[in-house]
Amino acid sequence: MVVAPAELPGFCLIDGAALTPNGQRALATRPGEQTALQLPPPDQLIRYTPPGMALCMPLTHDRQPYGQPLYLRPSQQDRHLVVVGDTGSGKSVLMETGVLTNVSATDGPEILFDYKGGGTASEYLQMHFATYGSLENVYYFDLSRVLPAFSAFDISPLLEAGIPREEARSRKAGHYAEILQGLMGAEKYGEAAESVKAIRNHLRALYDPVHGEDAVSHADLYAALQRTQRGEGMPPTSDEKLAAYFTGLAERDRDVFNMILGGAVGRVETIATDGRLAPLFDHLPGDRANEAAGDEAETDSDATAASSSPAFDFTEIINEDAVVIFDFAGMEGKIKRALTLVILSNLWTALKARDRERGETHTEDLPQVNLYLEEARDIGATKLLDTLLSEGRSFGLSIALGLQFLEQLDSSRADTKTYQEALNETATFLVGNVTADTDLSRVLATDALSSDDIETRMATMGRGEWLVRPGTDFGEEAVRPFLARSLAAPPGHPVSEHPLSPSEKATFEQEFARLERETALRAGLAHERDVIASDDDDDDDGEDEPEQTEAVETELTGETPHPDLRVDTLLTHTRRMPECVSYDDQLDALHCETCSNRYDSDIAGMLRAIKCCHSLDDVDRDDIPVCDFNLKLSHNEILASDWSLQQLLFLQAVYNAQQRRYDPHEYNLQSDSMVRLHEYVGIEQEAVDELLAANLLHRDTDHPHRMYSVVADGRSAIVESYRQGLDFGHGAGDLNESTEHVFGVDIGVRLVEEHYQADPDSAVETVRPYHDLGEGELPAAAFMSDSDDAETASNRYEQRRLDVAGLDADGNVIVAVEVERVNHDVGRAVPEDYDKMAICEPEEAIWLVMSRSDGHKILETLNDPIDGEPRVEKTYSPNTPLQHFRIDTPGMTALYPVGYVRDSLLE
Repeated sequence: MVVAPAELPGFCLIDGAALTPNGQRALATRPGEQTALQLPPPDQLIRYTPPGMALCMPLTHDRQPYGQPLYLRPSQQDRHLVVVGDTGSGKSVLMETGVLTNVSATDGPEILFDYKGGGTASEYLQMHFATYGSLENVYYFDLSRVLPAFSAFDISPLLEAGIPREEARSRKAGHYAEILQGLMGAEKYGEAAESVKAIRNHLRALYDPVHGEDAVSHADLYAALQRTQRGEGMPPTSDEKLAAYFTGLAERDRDVFNMILGGAVGRVETIATDGRLAPLFDHLPGDRANEAAGDEAETDSDATAASSSPAFDFTEIINEDAVVIFDFAGMEGKIKRALTLVILSNLWTALKARDRERGETHTEDLPQVNLYLEEARDIGATKLLDTLLSEGRSFGLSIALGLQFLEQLDSSRADTKTYQEALNETATFLVGNVTADTDLSRVLATDALSSDDIETRMATMGRGEWLVRPGTDFGEEAVRPFLARSLAAPPGHPVSEHPLSPSEKATFEQEFARLERETALRAGLAHERDVIASDDDDDDDGEDEPEQTEAVETELTGETPHPDLRVDTLLTHTRRMPECVSYDDQLDALHCETCSNRYDSDIAGMLRAIKCCHSLDDVDRDDIPVCDFNLKLSHNEILASDWSLQQLLFLQAVYNAQQRRYDPHEYNLQSDSMVRLHEYVGIEQEAVDELLAANLLHRDTDHPHRMYSVVADGRSAIVESYRQGLDFGHGAGDLNESTEHVFGVDIGVRLVEEHYQADPDSAVETVRPYHDLGEGELPAAAFMSDSDDAETASNRYEQRRLDVAGLDADGNVIVAVEVERVNHDVGRAVPEDYDKMAICEPEEAIWLVMSRSDGHKILETLNDPIDGEPRVEKTYSPNTPLQHFRIDTPGMTALYPVGYVRDSLLE
């Protein structure tokens, strides 16, 4: 310590033992994860100045703003950017700011995907208007109403760039297959392999150099498959291999042939009969669109209209200095995914063609294309995104991905490697508060900062804080990670210090209305409101077709349609809903009842819909249902089950609560009775009683509120299994942990946090659930099944763990909490749990139980144990409230009902 002479008399030395806890804590070494990191040297930071993409404000070693925001220059963006942070971390504003600043920094387009709904597109456009004074050179597609006028099956740009026809048509067929997989699910789509092959070969035949076209429509494919199905002839082809395939197909057994073609037509109908998708796939480029329209035109005005049909062509857009926004608000998840893949397929086509032309013309500098995908998990497991990530640098493409955690890109499919591509191909990372990701921490680790250090920091980051590793120009030394803070929202953003004034807002609204009209007229296709009918609908025997198609599809895939089968949401089943919000099951969207704005059907969309024209205070919280949901059973499995759909949904709903999978606004285990889940699923008590009687479900307790647990047979019924060995261990729950135990542990964590960790006179610095008291491993039996051996092994392991531990800076146990369940094993388990806590010598040993009677049973067991000496000498009347006990023994200092702790001791 260095002081001036005048300051020295103000200091005195005190014996360390005389310091108060506050004084000891002030002089203690701050944990490493709570300290700042040393900034890279100035000669490296000087590389990250404008022009470029504004990202964040670096923080100095004492967590002070560096003064100069960090900009990622265009040359540093071509190896992509990943922003990882939980909901509320500031990802949206960060990426919106990046788009805004890149508009003037790069010569190519900014392409923004707004998946979330609720205002990201509007927020950006207001910022853009405030910064640039207009919305010129902007395209805005509200995809719930207007689709981009792509020619989805046009390979002419690839052919014109010199790419071989076989490669071009194979790529288009592959992209189409991936889109169908996204709509149907990869497993169902791939079940009938011969039908999939028939689709691919019919599409390839339509691109035949002699008999086909360079641009075809989805209607062409649908008609070709139907002609083959009716026996009217195979597509003509000059390709010997394709001709041999069609000959072999025609020679198949008639029943087999019908199954193959029925399955193919059924799959293609997924798009052909969907008014939200068919226009996009049926649109043709200029000449062919005019030709098709001209066949029907009866007047000169008709022909003129045909010649001026809308078009949106990425082959032109990628060389323009423009902003393109795709707004997915209020769209069903599978439709979002399909549209995204169509857009990315057309972007890939344009980039591939431009890259080939560059090689032929020896052009060096091409306008950079910037693609922004926030909440990119919906397209994570796709080969198309893999390709764009791996080839982006050679294409002049920069991708910015926004995710809650990077592993959302992971997939069990062997043919998709998006997660690894993102790790390996990304140069710039901004990481907020996220669950530990071993691979991400490994990528960010340096000699001075280990992967364990990175994991610890990621888990302790505050809102608006980022761990940053910026990319570099080619050949430059890598920059070590450092801490940074989010930049303030730019002017025009609704939460900025300078939002649009009322007069500016009025001008903006006029400009925005003009933008919507112009985009729709020049570059948009309207949705088809009516389902597209089959060519055979007018035939005399057309009424029999649906039955035949359904029978063929069932035989091929093993799937049987179910009229009311929605297992991806509870919004179609719930009996409770805020009065200010409604749900549209056709659009899979939530609506504000006051202004009719649409929002995504997840919990974030629900909260935005409520706050649109009301506030959360206006709503009974119990009326907010569970939104995010997934029952992992196929239609056929549900119909074959011994249990009704409502019973299966209820099992899944309870299991999700056990696993802490709900947002607290949807369902909060600490305060909500599971009667709420009855209402959200729409199940009667008699149906729940059947699950209890069959031992699929266990009723844990009614104190302090109703709780159920899904037991082993119930988990089998909904195909849920513990990842034993991953979900169990230090810091994680028990293998067979009941809902009431989960509830008790959560209450115990809050108790220690609020009464000890937050108390400056307490030595508790860390609160850890499921704290392991020693080294050791579970035997193999515990990792194999839900068998008795597994339960016994896990129970023995549990005897080495504390349900909740409050630890000091050295890792010593200061407070121990045991959540005790009274069952048939109470005589053995209770003394063992007492001894386990006593051996830690905690200052406080707290027991939590569900009811007063449970607490007295535990005290009685400790007074008179089966083995050994009494652990507790004191006794109390059965009518004495547990919180009135005055016990001070090594393994018990307090005994509380959890309801008392929740309602009286916690904030």
